[in-house]
Amino acid sequence: MDKNKINSYISDYLLNSALSIFRYEGLPDNVKAVDLEKNLLRFGKILFTKWHDEFYIFSYSDTGKQNYLGEYTHYQVNNPYIQCNEVFSDDNAVRIFNTDTHEPLINLMGMYSELLTENYISLNVKIINSRIPFLISARDSSTRQSAEIFLRQIYDGKQGIIAEQPIFDSLNVNPLSDKANDLTQLIELNKFFYSDYFQKIGLTNLYNNIHDRISATETEFTATSIYPYVDNMKRNRDMAVEKINSMFGLSVSVEFSSSWDYRINDGKNLTEKDFKGNSGENSNEDAK
Repeated sequence: MDKNKINSYISDYLLNSALSIFRYEGLPDNVKAVDLEKNLLRFGKILFTKWHDEFYIFSYSDTGKQNYLGEYTHYQVNNPYIQCNEVFSDDNAVRIFNTDTHEPLINLMGMYSELLTENYISLNVKIINSRIPFLISARDSSTRQSAEIFLRQIYDGKQGIIAEQPIFDSLNVNPLSDKANDLTQLIELNKFFYSDYFQKIGLTNLYNNIHDRISATETEFTATSIYPYVDNMKRNRDMAVEKINSMFGLSVSVEFSSSWDYRINDGKNLTEKDFKGNSGENSNEDAK
């Protein structure tokens, strides 16, 4: 398995999933929602402005003097494709941030794609080794070559054959202990990585390693605890959209889409009564 290809595939999968978090209405024809989100998730910040009577989103670098908070107030854009080499400011452009800290989501994706890649490789090795429940030692180079051919056949999913008796007699086979539980642990770990990532980006994916039922209160608490990060992302987009509409006379709106639009308790904050109401529904007690 090619490690780079696996990592690239997983990264694309995680990015494509995150591109479904928000839906936009009222964007100018020249600005596509998928391009806006893709650049926000990759760079953490983009610039929305009008240049030569067309609306654009640009990547940019901070420049000029800083204000009393240490923030830059001018933004350098270099876009060779449309020959835009311009310095914008808050007077004619709006910065859109992914989060309060301008963190690109791709950083988080990179961490999980790396973990998942390593786990998939371990899974692949474990699955192949399950077809070879022994170690092989060879006494000479000829025997070793034959053993390598045998193992390659097993790796390719074929029936491994060593035809010559002298070579067969030169091989020593050492049985391995049965570690089927290792495979189960790797599968569980894979589920956990995916579940943990999706919960971080606001999807309720209750992963329960001990396979116990959980109470309604625990379900609500777990579900609502996953919202702060995506709510931070939403707030930054709301603030940017408000500035864009005010500056350019547009009617852009942004909302959660797809599965992210769901909220426990119809989006209302949970109260103490909500938690007390189900306090007796403890699955561990029920299971006893």
